[in-house]
Amino acid sequence: MTDREVITEIEEAAKPPERPRNQATEIIVSGRVWSAVWYLAWPTAINTLIQSAYGVVNTIFVGRLPHSTQAFAAVGIGSQALMFQFGMMIGLSAGTSALIARFLGGHKYEDADKVMGQTVILSIIGGIFTAIPFIVFALPLAKIIGASGEAARLATDYTALIAWFSVPMFLLVNITAALRAAGDMRGPLVVNGSVILINIFLDWLLILGNGPFPRMGVHGAAVATSVSRVLGMLMAFGLLRRSVLKGGLYHLGFDWYWCKRILNIGWPAAIQNLLFSTAAAGFRWVLGSLPEQQVDPAQAALTVSLAIESVAFMPGIAYSMAATPLVGQNLGAGKPERAEHSAWVAVSQAGAIMSSVALVFFLAPEWLARMFTKEAAVASLVISYLRINAISEPFLAVNMVLRGALQGAGDTRTPAIISVATMWVFRLPLAYLLANTLGYGAVGAWIAMSVTTCLSGILMALWFRWGTWRHIEV
Repeated sequence: MTDREVITEIEEAAKPPERPRNQATEIIVSGRVWSAVWYLAWPTAINTLIQSAYGVVNTIFVGRLPHSTQAFAAVGIGSQALMFQFGMMIGLSAGTSALIARFLGGHKYEDADKVMGQTVILSIIGGIFTAIPFIVFALPLAKIIGASGEAARLATDYTALIAWFSVPMFLLVNITAALRAAGDMRGPLVVNGSVILINIFLDWLLILGNGPFPRMGVHGAAVATSVSRVLGMLMAFGLLRRSVLKGGLYHLGFDWYWCKRILNIGWPAAIQNLLFSTAAAGFRWVLGSLPEQQVDPAQAALTVSLAIESVAFMPGIAYSMAATPLVGQNLGAGKPERAEHSAWVAVSQAGAIMSSVALVFFLAPEWLARMFTKEAAVASLVISYLRINAISEPFLAVNMVLRGALQGAGDTRTPAIISVATMWVFRLPLAYLLANTLGYGAVGAWIAMSVTTCLSGILMALWFRWGTWRHIEV
């Protein structure tokens, strides 16, 4: 064997294994638009349906605990605190998704691999550094958001325990986001669906104390979530090894150039989600500033209402995730008109489904509320929440789907600006005015939420129609 043949053999052995043909890209950039939208949306719709079912089942489990009002408030407040961290995860996934979609659409596979490798590195770093404040300052955070007494103690325990498992959650979220950007919606469906089913089973065992386990209540909910996320991370890596992005596993050395490109797109999305999370925490603070006898019912009602409303969020999330590769890959393929048309098709499909769900909220809120709580004060507020926010669900569909479409284009700054305008400038002051100053209580806060949701949908539609997102360089 000559020296040249030896060198060639070594080079061939060092190459990553050949990736499978990415049929999803062909469907996204060349297939019928309505079919391409549905191809991407339905697996995520099923995934979010399972996730919504988890929220419903978990809420039912918590509702069977003694002093369920405090338990509802604790889980809601703990989850709200962790939404700050989730915002950072979404920011990272936004940068990853935009770049991978654009590169795969333009057949730049090596660049997509490099983005994938740096996403794994950034997920580990982000998980470690964001976990620390939630572990150390869990109690002050719970109190700032609005917890008090027993609810504050439970929320602290819930928040700190889940924060210890932040790295697996970062990796699970960002690997599955990258795979969806590549057009693989079915793999993440299997992974996330499995995680949710495991979580539900562990909730049944640990929250209520079935089988050989003692009743652990809210602490059991945190343990179940943490264990299921570790298992989900392992499944996500297994999926990545068999995907079109498996070459990313050969690019795990830190590379500042690619990290900077990911973060340049991701930081506005992270800020947007941080603003959303802080505004949501501020909304709970508004409820916490009501007269003392109204606080716990209002906090509990919000937790229950959001669990019910998650059924309406389902198609919005699914079509938002579908819009990201639809827009990103078509822009990468040099087809901006098809990118825009695909996004509006996704909006129309999501809007039709969410409007149908909203009709159920408006016509049958009593039945839905009494599935979750028998406490009259809480049920009454849940009923008012569902009726008032049913009006804004079509606008929420527009907002959610177009936000995903703009993310695919790499435009994460405009949604951040719209979030500031609607959440901070309008929602919180209006909620405080109606709930406290004018004395409408929690119902006033619900009205403020519905009005500003409509406003955000209108602003997002105007920007997507006439904005400059088609020409953004990533």
